Amino acid sequence: MKLKKYETISVIVPCFNSGKTLKRTIESIKNQSWLEKEIILVNDGSNEKYTLEILQGFKNDSLIKIINQENKGLSSARNLGANCAKGTYLFFLDSDDWIEENTLEELYLNLKNEENFAYIFTDSFLEGETKGVRKKEFNLFEQMFINHIPYSIFIQKKTFIKNGFYDENMKLGYEDWELNIRLASKKLYGKRLAKPLFHYNVANSGMLISRSIKNHIKIWKYIKRKNEKFYKFQNIIVIFYKSSFKKNNYPLMLVFIWYLMMNYIPESLVLRIFLVLRKIKYLFKSKLVFKF
Repeated sequence: MKLKKYETISVIVPCFNSGKTLKRTIESIKNQSWLEKEIILVNDGSNEKYTLEILQGFKNDSLIKIINQENKGLSSARNLGANCAKGTYLFFLDSDDWIEENTLEELYLNLKNEENFAYIFTDSFLEGETKGVRKKEFNLFEQMFINHIPYSIFIQKKTFIKNGFYDENMKLGYEDWELNIRLASKKLYGKRLAKPLFHYNVANSGMLISRSIKNHIKIWKYIKRKNEKFYKFQNIIVIFYKSSFKKNNYPLMLVFIWYLMMNYIPESLVLRIFLVLRKIKYLFKSKLVFKF
């Protein structure tokens, strides 16, 4: 039974030549138990004939608002969608992923009266080249050095806009990581909803994720420079101490060692270590320990 609510949720879906998966994504949103919603579909300069045909097919759907722009990248498409959204809350969903039918309702009900957290995220079903359920706790110290939070966060529109949107200069990926760090620097933290409601399509061979992996250390150093005050050593120690009393995904001392390696060992060597860790992750498949 679908329940009618009274606050609109805007779901932002960027699309660049992803016609083959877009219908599944859109249908998963339309089938939500939460009826007060809108879909902001941002066409980020798609030029593939099939994708353009799929987009044309959504043109007269009253639930979907299609916005066209030149190809400017994922961050720009999400930001444009957020700016055009009418909803009180925003949820970000890429055009090759999909959600369970009660996702928006669960996210809303778990964040609505929450005073200690600014946004919420769920556990994830991994689909495609990797299978399993990804379960990650929010631990601030870990998040500073290892990105655990899915891009698909549920957040109030006013909070998102007030704190500066996604960084459109980040063309190599992990723009969601930088946003989470920026929010944390303002004491705006995330909350895990321990239910797998989000289906994340893993394509390790895809162009963007491959580029992100190869530039992992470089991207982290950019995030660190941009949020320089937050990454001061004194603040790191304070957060390490406070986070030691929170749930974690790894022994925090190992995360601290990882921080030292990224900070003081040559980037090329640390990147090789990072790639090795990714290759041996199957040893920890049940917990998906090395799913960065």
